[in-house]
Amino acid sequence: MANHRDPVKPSIALRWVLALLLLASIACQTGEILTPEEATARAQQAQGGEAGSAPSTARGAEFQVNETVEFTGTEFLIPLRKEPGDVSPFSFAGRGDQATVLGSREVEGEVWYLVKSAAGEGWVPAKFLKSTGPSAAEGPQPGETVYLTGKGFLINLMDGPGGKRIIANQERGAAVTILEVVELEGKLWYRIDAPTGQGWVPADNISTEAP
Repeated sequence: MANHRDPVKPSIALRWVLALLLLASIACQTGEILTPEEATARAQQAQGGEAGSAPSTARGAEFQVNETVEFTGTEFLIPLRKEPGDVSPFSFAGRGDQATVLGSREVEGEVWYLVKSAAGEGWVPAKFLKSTGPSAAEGPQPGETVYLTGKGFLINLMDGPGGKRIIANQERGAAVTILEVVELEGKLWYRIDAPTGQGWVPADNISTEAP
């Protein structure tokens, strides 16, 4: 019986060899010495392409996704980069302007944040950002039972964080379950599951203590 070889395997092997040769060439030019393990790891990154470029939450990140932050620094303009660690900025935000955190990533020991602002969507180091208010991680979290509080007998449940449309009412003191929490313009909002339905209430209408 004829021995037929899988035509895909040589192609994959060739790509690995070319990737390792390219890394070896770059290392020689820069004077860097790579171990076989380091060369393999870098080859895997090269083969992965853009697979690891999606924003995530870096370990030790100070700001949370959807949190509102403020640009800060010694200069009036704060540079935004297309990718964390890029040398050249593509846009500039004004010091004091606000932005929304979309994700974070750690690059060479420094935490970068992907933010959305009037200047565009880009990456900035943590040192150029500061909090504008309470963090969503500081208050009650999804799954916890809390109690509605306020001045009136009925608490309004809104259609969204900062929403203007009332979609339900629930009496003060009722036990509700937190489904989601976000920070908007320096204020925490909670999406709750109440006996009368689901909706959003500000942190002022939430208490962890039973009435």
